[in-house]
Amino acid sequence: MEKKIKENNNGSSKGGGLLKYIVPGLILLITAGAIGTFLLYQETKIPEPINPYRKGVVIGNSEMAQKVMEEMTLEEKVGQLFVTPYRDDGSDLDALSNYHIGGIIYTGTFFEDRDPEQAAGVFKGMYGNTYIKPFQCVVEEGEAYTAVSKWPAFRPSPYKLPRALYDESGLEGVLNQEEEKLLFLRRMGLNLNFGPITNIVTNPGESLYEQTLGQPKEIASEYIKRLVLLYDEIGMSSVLRYYSGDNTEAFMDGCYMGAPSIMMSNKVVASAGSVDKNRPISLSKKWHTYLREELGFEGVIIISDIDSHIFDEYLEEDKVAVAAIKAGNNMIWATNYEGAIKDVLEAVENGTLEIADINDSVSRVLTWKIRYGLLDYKD
Repeated sequence: MEKKIKENNNGSSKGGGLLKYIVPGLILLITAGAIGTFLLYQETKIPEPINPYRKGVVIGNSEMAQKVMEEMTLEEKVGQLFVTPYRDDGSDLDALSNYHIGGIIYTGTFFEDRDPEQAAGVFKGMYGNTYIKPFQCVVEEGEAYTAVSKWPAFRPSPYKLPRALYDESGLEGVLNQEEEKLLFLRRMGLNLNFGPITNIVTNPGESLYEQTLGQPKEIASEYIKRLVLLYDEIGMSSVLRYYSGDNTEAFMDGCYMGAPSIMMSNKVVASAGSVDKNRPISLSKKWHTYLREELGFEGVIIISDIDSHIFDEYLEEDKVAVAAIKAGNNMIWATNYEGAIKDVLEAVENGTLEIADINDSVSRVLTWKIRYGLLDYKD
């Protein structure tokens, strides 16, 4: 955790009995083939690879982002700080055009009644005519933690979780699946996956064990470093989960390799040496300051869904969106984005929030979007 990362700005006959196994198998193969063909021939503009060894990494605040921000209204700026689940009720384009939402999250219910072509059509339509394109996001890890691959219309079976796959085929097997998964998502039109989970967990009794590699830090760090570079090569944004304040070597290595964004843990760290024993890391100004000033992370910090009740006891006088920004978060996952945006705008107007904090977050978000080709700006 001490490493600095500032260096990177199923008849009766035998025949009938056999057919009952063959026919479903053929159908499965045909379906998988059709899905593969559709995804293979999608025209997707993939940005050139960018990482610390290819032309440099832009993280934090860029000059172009500053120029774009100068032409934005306060409402446009605040909207860019929010990501929200796709509602599928006709209001989603409004979220972009009238609320200037920075990103849309597609959950499993979105994919349940669609096929790849229909989903891709939605993603394309959501780009609209705005010059600042939205992040189009999923959480696709494996097994129970999937939004897309659990539906047969998209894939014959869900992707496996990394720990289970590591037991079968080692690190290379895990990375091969990750490459296939990221290409699968990217060709469909998505541009951000909330992953990978970077925590080092080797005890099966601990939370997150099944979602991690389940290996000690040397192997886990190598996995995360290579995976972060893979995201960049494919043109998918990563969000490292979760910064937990301890045993974070793999997390920090992922940041060092150019990960553009992280999500903080919602736990309170009360152990000796904790920077803040009283507030969840995600709502702690002290932890955010430590991450910035001591560890040198310059990218975007995202807080998980603020409509969760886990934050209630820590809000004091502030609304949760306002408290999140005060703590140092740059983007906010909000199901009820209308109310949250209103709270932030009011806080700026009455001086509870500083416009400088809004501008700093907007600049980081725009810089991230520029890096991945999501901002068409002409000077």
